Amino acid sequence: MISILANHLYEPESFPFSRDYKFPLFPIVVSIIGGSILLLISSFNFKYYKNKYFIKKINVKTLLRFLFSTLGYFTILYIILYYVLNGLINGVEAYSIYHLLTGLSISLLINTIGIALLFSIDIYKLHKLVSIEGVIKVKQGGKITLVKYSEIAYIYNENKIVYIAKTDGTSIITDFTLNEVENKISKQSFYRANRQTILHIHSIEQVQSIENGKLSVLIKPTVIGKKNFQISISRYKKQEFMNWFKDKL
Repeated sequence: MISILANHLYEPESFPFSRDYKFPLFPIVVSIIGGSILLLISSFNFKYYKNKYFIKKINVKTLLRFLFSTLGYFTILYIILYYVLNGLINGVEAYSIYHLLTGLSISLLINTIGIALLFSIDIYKLHKLVSIEGVIKVKQGGKITLVKYSEIAYIYNENKIVYIAKTDGTSIITDFTLNEVENKISKQSFYRANRQTILHIHSIEQVQSIENGKLSVLIKPTVIGKKNFQISISRYKKQEFMNWFKDKL
């Protein structure tokens, strides 16, 4: 229906009330075939981005990469379909750059809306998973405790024991290393600041540049019985940290 409506508006002779009205069968067929192909392309591309990018981080940059890569694949196939089908149905003399660009523009616009409608819920669920509802499973004396990402202030190593500092001021002893924790958590919400600390975005109170190109980060909240403390981020990780931090603001 969208294809029929759009193709009736893109050219004067296709407009229903035109004196020279002609039903735009070919553009409609191409749009429908292209739309069906786009569904397949976007589904495969979404699975690829989901497994490689979205499960770790969802932001405007990765979403635009997904959108433009999908539309890029579609554009290539659209051009191929246009010349093949047009040549078979109407002959080589029917080729027209104007019709190609107009049809492609309409198709890209419709497909952009379609992609947004098709995957918005899935993307929201993934974003919710990696930034809001993710959990870490902590084994304690035969029990398993599920700690939500939203409850974690930061994770730190002290005397070779890894603790999870929670936002309510308590802490939990874990039986894994920081490297193991880093592989379990979402890069969307957490950042490995140094060998001893993994930060959650809401644990950061202040960021300040210090000597030798380093950064000093003031951590909150205070674990009961401990004072607020600062950690340093090396100059080699400074830009990477700032990119992650600014992305959360």
